[in-house]
Amino acid sequence: MIHLEILFFGKLKEIWNTKKLTMQTTSSNIEELYTELLTKASEVPHKASIKVAINDEFVDWNSQLKDNDSIAFLPPASGG
Repeated sequence: MIHLEILFFGKLKEIWNTKKLTMQTTSSNIEELYTELLTKASEVPHKASIKVAINDEFVDWNSQLKDNDSIAFLPPASGG
């Protein structure tokens, strides 16, 4: 089990009804963590448009998780 801090931004805060979540998981990468987190979501966001960061560095969905990582899920940028 690893301990993670999960941060949600923009519309994703509404979908998960929180801006910050602390959890323990057996997920080994971002993809597995996202699948686990979907069980707590009010709707399924369009995954292809979500950016993910581990410890303030943008990463791929197959990036490995380590104990005490901080994971951020960011919606697509909008504006003009």
